[in-house]
Amino acid sequence: MLKRKHLVLLMCGIYSCALFFMSCNDDDTLSKDEVIKEKLNEVRNITSDIRTTEKAAEKGWDEALSECVEHPTEGAMGYHIARMEYMDGRVNHKEPQVLLFAKKKNSEDLELVGVEYIVPFGIHPSSKEAPELFFQKFHKNMDQEIWALHVWTERENPKGIFYDWNPDVSCQ
Repeated sequence: MLKRKHLVLLMCGIYSCALFFMSCNDDDTLSKDEVIKEKLNEVRNITSDIRTTEKAAEKGWDEALSECVEHPTEGAMGYHIARMEYMDGRVNHKEPQVLLFAKKKNSEDLELVGVEYIVPFGIHPSSKEAPELFFQKFHKNMDQEIWALHVWTERENPKGIFYDWNPDVSCQ
Protein backbone atom coordinates (compact mmCIF):
# COMPACT_ATOMS: atom_id res chain seq x y z
CA MET A 1 0.00 0.00 0.00
CA LEU A 2 2.86 2.37 0.83
CA LYS A 3 4.42 1.82 -2.63
CA ARG A 4 1.12 2.65 -4.30
CA LYS A 5 0.80 5.84 -2.21
CA HIS A 6 4.31 6.90 -3.23
CA LEU A 7 3.55 6.16 -6.86
CA VAL A 8 0.38 8.30 -6.71
CA LEU A 9 2.31 11.14 -5.06
CA LEU A 10 5.07 10.85 -7.66
CA MET A 11 2.54 10.93 -10.51
CA CYS A 12 0.84 13.99 -8.97
CA GLY A 13 4.22 15.73 -8.71
CA ILE A 14 5.08 14.97 -12.32
CA TYR A 15 1.64 16.16 -13.46
CA SER A 16 2.00 19.40 -11.44
CA CYS A 17 5.44 20.07 -12.92
CA ALA A 18 4.13 19.42 -16.43
CA LEU A 19 1.27 21.89 -15.88
CA PHE A 20 3.70 24.47 -14.51
CA PHE A 21 6.06 24.20 -17.48
CA MET A 22 3.18 24.25 -19.96
CA SER A 23 1.98 27.52 -18.43
CA CYS A 24 5.47 29.02 -18.92
CA ASN A 25 5.62 28.60 -22.68
CA ASP A 26 6.83 31.24 -25.11
CA ASP A 27 3.29 32.25 -26.08
CA ASP A 28 3.24 34.57 -23.05
CA THR A 29 6.36 36.51 -24.07
CA LEU A 30 6.32 39.54 -26.32
CA SER A 31 7.94 39.50 -29.74
CA LYS A 32 10.75 41.97 -30.51
CA ASP A 33 8.30 44.11 -32.49
CA GLU A 34 5.86 44.15 -29.58
CA VAL A 35 8.64 45.11 -27.12
CA ILE A 36 9.78 47.91 -29.44
CA LYS A 37 6.21 49.17 -29.86
CA GLU A 38 5.68 49.12 -26.08
CA LYS A 39 8.91 51.03 -25.42
CA LEU A 40 8.19 53.57 -28.17
CA ASN A 41 4.78 54.21 -26.61
CA GLU A 42 6.51 54.84 -23.28
CA VAL A 43 8.81 57.38 -24.95
CA ARG A 44 5.82 59.07 -26.60
CA ASN A 45 4.04 59.23 -23.23
CA ILE A 46 7.10 60.88 -21.65
CA THR A 47 7.31 63.49 -24.42
CA SER A 48 3.56 63.90 -24.98
CA ASP A 49 3.39 67.33 -23.36
CA ILE A 50 6.63 68.57 -24.97
CA ARG A 51 5.55 70.14 -28.25
CA THR A 52 7.73 73.26 -28.24
CA THR A 53 11.33 74.08 -27.45
CA GLU A 54 10.07 76.27 -24.59
CA LYS A 55 8.27 73.32 -23.00
CA ALA A 56 11.36 71.16 -23.60
CA ALA A 57 13.46 73.70 -21.69
CA GLU A 58 10.99 73.62 -18.79
CA LYS A 59 11.42 69.83 -18.67
CA GLY A 60 15.25 69.95 -18.72
CA TRP A 61 16.09 69.75 -22.44
CA ASP A 62 17.60 73.23 -22.60
CA GLU A 63 20.94 72.96 -24.41
CA ALA A 64 20.88 73.65 -28.15
CA LEU A 65 23.50 71.33 -29.66
CA SER A 66 23.00 72.41 -33.25
CA GLU A 67 21.21 74.52 -35.73
CA CYS A 68 19.02 72.52 -38.08
CA VAL A 69 21.07 69.59 -39.41
CA GLU A 70 20.37 68.70 -43.03
CA HIS A 71 21.89 66.34 -45.59
CA PRO A 72 22.02 67.40 -49.27
CA THR A 73 20.18 64.28 -50.48
CA GLU A 74 18.92 62.29 -47.47
CA GLY A 75 16.69 64.84 -45.72
CA ALA A 76 17.28 66.30 -42.27
CA MET A 77 17.51 65.55 -38.57
CA GLY A 78 16.34 68.96 -37.40
CA TYR A 79 17.42 70.93 -34.34
CA HIS A 80 19.05 68.98 -31.50
CA ILE A 81 18.06 70.09 -27.98
CA ALA A 82 19.89 68.21 -25.21
CA ARG A 83 19.38 67.37 -21.58
CA MET A 84 23.00 67.44 -20.47
CA GLU A 85 22.48 65.56 -17.20
CA TYR A 86 21.55 62.54 -19.35
CA MET A 87 24.90 62.67 -21.22
CA ASP A 88 26.46 60.34 -18.67
CA GLY A 89 26.47 57.09 -20.61
CA ARG A 90 22.98 55.94 -19.65
CA VAL A 91 21.07 53.87 -22.19
CA ASN A 92 17.46 54.06 -21.08
CA HIS A 93 14.60 54.46 -23.53
CA LYS A 94 12.76 56.65 -20.99
CA GLU A 95 15.67 59.13 -20.84
CA PRO A 96 16.57 60.36 -24.33
CA GLN A 97 19.56 62.67 -24.29
CA VAL A 98 18.27 64.78 -27.19
CA LEU A 99 14.90 65.93 -28.49
CA LEU A 100 14.68 66.58 -32.23
CA PHE A 101 12.67 69.55 -33.45
CA ALA A 102 11.85 70.59 -37.01
CA LYS A 103 9.70 73.16 -38.72
CA LYS A 104 6.04 72.30 -38.98
CA LYS A 105 4.88 71.83 -42.53
CA ASN A 106 3.97 75.23 -44.04
CA SER A 107 5.12 77.08 -40.92
CA GLU A 108 8.18 78.55 -39.25
CA ASP A 109 7.14 77.09 -35.86
CA LEU A 110 9.11 74.13 -34.54
CA GLU A 111 7.59 70.87 -33.37
CA LEU A 112 8.94 67.72 -31.77
CA VAL A 113 9.67 65.08 -34.41
CA GLY A 114 11.80 62.52 -32.58
CA VAL A 115 14.49 61.75 -30.04
CA GLU A 116 18.14 60.79 -30.11
CA TYR A 117 20.10 58.66 -27.69
CA ILE A 118 23.76 59.58 -27.29
CA VAL A 119 26.67 57.95 -25.47
CA PRO A 120 29.97 59.89 -25.63
CA PHE A 121 33.11 57.97 -26.60
CA GLY A 122 34.72 59.38 -23.45
CA ILE A 123 32.34 57.17 -21.46
CA HIS A 124 31.94 54.24 -23.86
CA PRO A 125 34.96 54.17 -26.21
CA SER A 126 34.51 53.69 -29.93
CA SER A 127 36.66 50.54 -29.70
CA LYS A 128 33.99 48.80 -27.62
CA GLU A 129 30.84 47.02 -28.73
CA ALA A 130 28.08 49.46 -29.73
CA PRO A 131 25.42 50.23 -27.14
CA GLU A 132 22.00 48.85 -28.02
CA LEU A 133 18.43 50.03 -27.49
CA PHE A 134 15.17 48.88 -29.12
CA PHE A 135 17.20 45.91 -30.44
CA GLN A 136 19.15 48.46 -32.53
CA LYS A 137 22.86 49.05 -32.28
CA PHE A 138 23.97 52.66 -31.93
CA HIS A 139 26.26 53.85 -34.72
CA LYS A 140 29.53 55.70 -34.40
CA ASN A 141 29.68 59.39 -35.17
CA MET A 142 33.42 59.92 -35.37
CA ASP A 143 33.11 63.70 -35.96
CA GLN A 144 31.10 64.22 -32.77
CA GLU A 145 32.88 61.41 -30.88
CA ILE A 146 29.60 59.80 -29.85
CA TRP A 147 27.49 56.72 -30.29
CA ALA A 148 24.07 57.76 -31.61
CA LEU A 149 20.62 56.32 -32.24
CA HIS A 150 17.85 58.43 -33.80
CA VAL A 151 14.22 57.47 -33.21
CA TRP A 152 11.47 59.19 -35.19
CA THR A 153 8.70 59.02 -32.59
CA GLU A 154 6.54 61.89 -33.83
CA ARG A 155 7.14 62.28 -37.55
CA GLU A 156 7.09 59.18 -39.68
CA ASN A 157 10.29 58.41 -41.54
CA PRO A 158 9.77 56.55 -44.84
CA LYS A 159 13.32 55.16 -44.48
CA GLY A 160 12.55 53.63 -41.10
CA ILE A 161 11.97 54.74 -37.54
CA PHE A 162 15.68 54.31 -36.63
CA TYR A 163 17.23 55.79 -39.79
CA ASP A 164 19.36 58.90 -39.10
CA TRP A 165 18.02 61.15 -41.83
CA ASN A 166 14.33 61.79 -42.46
CA PRO A 167 13.39 62.86 -46.01
CA ASP A 168 10.16 64.33 -44.58
CA VAL A 169 12.16 66.77 -42.40
CA SER A 170 13.66 69.90 -43.91
CA CYS A 171 15.61 72.91 -42.71
CA GLN A 172 14.18 75.12 -45.48
